Amino acid sequence: MGTSNPVNNWIFFYIMRILFLHTIPYRYEINNLILDISLNVKKADFQFFEFPCLCSSGNFFVNLFELRKFVKKNKIDVIHVYDYVDAYWVLWIAKGLKVKVVFSDYDYHDELKGFKNRIYKNVLKKIDYIIFQSDSHKKYVTNLFDIIADKSSKLYHAFCFKRFDAFDYKSVRDEFFIDDLRYLIGTIGDFTPQRNMMSVFKMIKKLRRTGRNFTCVVAGNQIDEYDSNYNSCKYYYIQQGLDNYITYMSKGIDDANLLSQLDLFVYNSDREPVSIAVIEAMVSGVNVVVNDTEMIKEITSNGKYATLYVDNNDLDFATKTRGILLDLEDYKLISQVVKEETRQIFSIDRHINGLKQIYLQLTTGN
Repeated sequence: MGTSNPVNNWIFFYIMRILFLHTIPYRYEINNLILDISLNVKKADFQFFEFPCLCSSGNFFVNLFELRKFVKKNKIDVIHVYDYVDAYWVLWIAKGLKVKVVFSDYDYHDELKGFKNRIYKNVLKKIDYIIFQSDSHKKYVTNLFDIIADKSSKLYHAFCFKRFDAFDYKSVRDEFFIDDLRYLIGTIGDFTPQRNMMSVFKMIKKLRRTGRNFTCVVAGNQIDEYDSNYNSCKYYYIQQGLDNYITYMSKGIDDANLLSQLDLFVYNSDREPVSIAVIEAMVSGVNVVVNDTEMIKEITSNGKYATLYVDNNDLDFATKTRGILLDLEDYKLISQVVKEETRQIFSIDRHINGLKQIYLQLTTGN
């Protein structure tokens, strides 16, 4: 009779202790992801711990000290962070502790200069593991910074659909006095270089000429750092007389409420690791028209789950949008199939299982 290996038995029965560090409130999609993990993780996966954003309150360096105390007291195995600056400081406080640090990267960081750029490079060099948001994101960053292959992987953003579907319904048509006879289309995203909102505005101008009766709800915020993006769109909006076709609303945590009421979701992704808004639209069961970048092709299964238009072609954008509106009832049936299939791909259970495999690799070498 063979004897069991005590080391393997310890690995089998040991429950990993994972600490998730919340990020700034503005990145609510990430904080919602952490919430979804906490609500759905099973004891057999790992033990969940969380710590508030380091910038949330009080003195930043006191918060860092408290984080180190928390890690030591709770014998944390892995700290999972979602911001490169947080990763930099967590690596600093983790010195001397037997803890691994995982960084989920949600940006390209092309705009980083000087000291900030050095911080990011330092993080990529010293971090134990990096999670990218798409294959195109992973390919770009790993090639640019020569990252070791077994130190990173792609893991899609995900949702707990029980929480996602439990939104408080508030009629967008009633709030903004939109006639029931108008098609309701919409887009979600702030006025930043990562999303080309001007392309959406130019598409609306062309769609208006077809005689379609519609309103496009633009759910996005003006970001001080990128004032020029917002101002350019505002000037175009006024100059082209689009006030009867575009309605503004702030981007908030109730994306699901808006998406549930749209006839069609339109989007232009310029420089994003992943388009969370596009994923939200697909899993909500609303038809999507979006540009055909490499990342978009990936998350839509090469156009299986969305209608793709030629990137930087506003006429094709308008033509594809009009085509769906003309045959909306048939497309609504298709969107329900898309909803069912994409909810499998971007499910929180699938995401947690991916995390578990990464944590096991780091803590046991298996």
